[in-house]
Amino acid sequence: MVFRTKTSKKTMEIYSYIQQREYLQPYILAKISIALAIKYKFQFDGMLADTFGLDLNRQTITGENDLLFKKLIEMNEGHSIKEEEYFPDYVKAYMDKGAELLEQEYKYSKDIYKHLVDLDKGI
Repeated sequence: MVFRTKTSKKTMEIYSYIQQREYLQPYILAKISIALAIKYKFQFDGMLADTFGLDLNRQTITGENDLLFKKLIEMNEGHSIKEEEYFPDYVKAYMDKGAELLEQEYKYSKDIYKHLVDLDKGI
């Protein structure tokens, strides 16, 4: 079983940029990224971006909520996912896509915390 994954270089740059301004650690940004990818109905096409970014641990990304993350991704995808595909492939893909979405949300908000909370009102 794999317990580590690497983000894309672009995801690393996005996380670094937001971290410097908002003091949010990458593991928090990873959770937010996955949530945004799910919210915006991202579908994993099997293609993974590069692995030249951050090296993250499964426990750090999903922690005690690992099963919840897996089930949410499965619901979004519309099918069950094998454990060896869920981590690292699906989690990486959702983090990378979610980081792009997070970057867009960050660019167009004055207060990212309030903005992210208000996004939930539309669900």
